[in-house]
Amino acid sequence: MIDADWVIVTAPTDRGADVHGELARALGELAERHPGTVFRSAVLGGESDTVTEVLDEAAREGADSVVVLSGQTLADRKMDAWFRRVIGHWLRNRPAGSAPDIRIGGSLCQTTDYANLIERAAADGGAPGRDTTAPLATKAWDAVPGFARHVLVCRGPRCSARGGAETQSELSAELDARRLGDDDVLITLTGCLFPCSQAPVVAVYPDDVWYAGLTAARVADVVERHLVGGEPIREWFGDRSASR
Repeated sequence: MIDADWVIVTAPTDRGADVHGELARALGELAERHPGTVFRSAVLGGESDTVTEVLDEAAREGADSVVVLSGQTLADRKMDAWFRRVIGHWLRNRPAGSAPDIRIGGSLCQTTDYANLIERAAADGGAPGRDTTAPLATKAWDAVPGFARHVLVCRGPRCSARGGAETQSELSAELDARRLGDDDVLITLTGCLFPCSQAPVVAVYPDDVWYAGLTAARVADVVERHLVGGEPIREWFGDRSASR
């Protein structure tokens, strides 16, 4: 029996896929078995809903207890450390008395069920590999876009926990509003860019400009003054190493 109002299953990153879609069947089955519990997916970094965003939702919905599970089926101590730090960051930034009781579940790979899962998958026989799949290279990806600037938006765990998702969303909206596409400004979401302590971090090339603390509220000014007007906003630059 699950003794929690919400269960959040996380992945280290969405790797370009919709994690919620990938987990929808499993979470739907769990919701049928446990009608009193809400089951949601989240990512540490990437475009899908982040752990902190889903925790915000649980708090808004009045959840008293939340279990957060890492969806990884292979042990990764580095990811486990980020996982716990992101939750700790969220708890520290909640108003006193407003956070539900949060428990971190055990590893999925440290159970007998995981060995059984591997055994069943191997015994199933699988589907044959084929040489008729789509090729890795296609005509659509032959040429580099003709962009003037390349903007790297960090969606690593710390930036995602500190507003990177909102920064990314606002940047896309501002560029769309000005009808600026990949041949004007190319946006690339990245893993950890460093320096994490200056999150959310955004880098702009070829200008070699690194913005620190680029929250969603600052995005419109960066687009207007820098990406359109060509004048970087120096007061928002991140600290650089002395050796540069």
